[in-house]
Amino acid sequence: MTASEAAGLALPTPVVRAMDVDAYLRRIGYAGSTSATVETLAGIAYHHALAIPFENLAVIVSGAPPLELPALEAKLVRARRGGYCYEQNGLLSAALASLGFDVMPLAARVRYGVPASTETPRSHMTLRVDVQGRRMLVDAGFGGLTLTAPVCIDDDGVQQTPHEPVRIVRVGDDHVLRADVRGAWADVYRFDFSRQLPVDFAQQNWHTATRPGALFAHNLVVARPTPRGRHTLFNRTLTSRSRDGERVQRTVETARALRDVLRDVFDLELDAREIDAAWDVSGRGQPPGALFA
Repeated sequence: MTASEAAGLALPTPVVRAMDVDAYLRRIGYAGSTSATVETLAGIAYHHALAIPFENLAVIVSGAPPLELPALEAKLVRARRGGYCYEQNGLLSAALASLGFDVMPLAARVRYGVPASTETPRSHMTLRVDVQGRRMLVDAGFGGLTLTAPVCIDDDGVQQTPHEPVRIVRVGDDHVLRADVRGAWADVYRFDFSRQLPVDFAQQNWHTATRPGALFAHNLVVARPTPRGRHTLFNRTLTSRSRDGERVQRTVETARALRDVLRDVFDLELDAREIDAAWDVSGRGQPPGALFA
């Protein structure tokens, strides 16, 4: 590739502007300390996860969503919508940095539901936050296993979150996040500390949203933790899991019922075009299987 060809692939340097942190904190319902401490990080991580649902409606309707900060604030904060990992953790990263946290966005290889022999690309955005001498993993965007607390990267023991117990173990030069899912430990994703640039996430976002057979382009995925458990909608199957492991599933039978579930369970108000697209895609998508059950 020539230098001119490489330049043609590069994105223009974004114009950096201040984030409206107060609006963000109101959006997630957080009214505690804003000092750059572990306790503040835990409060923001928990409130963000519960307030802003994971959802891929924008991907279904129009492909890869924009990741620039003004677009993220317009959608997730002011329009009170959700998003998937690049949007969720992009917004959270900007908010934490604005509050004085040392944030490093990372690109992870998803391992959840993937055979051990299958190699996976870096397709998930997560965050390393260094605070008070500790390296913490923070992630507001992993669907039905979104972290609801920061996790210490250098502690390989079991760490309790408000939801599942998790742990981080070393595998070679990498770290692997594992979660206790219905009584069994499962690999969630694998990551290292390679520094990622905005252009890296722009490429990953496009590939994740538009490649042939892409999960998020061909299935409806919505998830949200609550103080008592988690709700996950995969196509037309709604699964509710309590923190003690009880699970209830039901099928969404009509487009009107889908609209009601998105509004009442996930606090998402959609227009008719989005409901039509969600209903159409959800009828053609795959069954939930173990990954989203």
